[in-house]
Amino acid sequence: MIGQLLIDVVIFIWLVILTLYSVRYKVIYFKKLRAGKNVKVKRYIVFEMIPTPFPQAELESAIRNAVKELGGKAWLEISNPKVILTYQNYGVISSTRAGYKIVIASLPLVKSINGQEVLLVPRRTTGSLKRAKKLIGIR
Repeated sequence: MIGQLLIDVVIFIWLVILTLYSVRYKVIYFKKLRAGKNVKVKRYIVFEMIPTPFPQAELESAIRNAVKELGGKAWLEISNPKVILTYQNYGVISSTRAGYKIVIASLPLVKSINGQEVLLVPRRTTGSLKRAKKLIGIR
């Protein structure tokens, strides 16, 4: 019992010394992450709808439900997916930089919209809407 108490005291003193050393000499570097006003924080996901296109509102609600099903309400709020545009059988989803991967992962979970079977296939992720439009053939 005394031996265990001695070991605990030695470990505690060692941790205090390491903490004071790291704080004093700034051994651990903490980088503050801050987004500036002009920083793009969105990702645009180009996807294909098979077999037929659907209206934007119905697509957005189905995608939001799939994200909520996969990641819960927290990831739905983080990713904030919005269908920006649809063109023929293609569409563009806007999402945050932190949550675009869960949006891509949840696209196959959308099985049907208004009783019609659908398959949403993610094609490409870009950082600009202009590039996304170019990929689907607008302009």
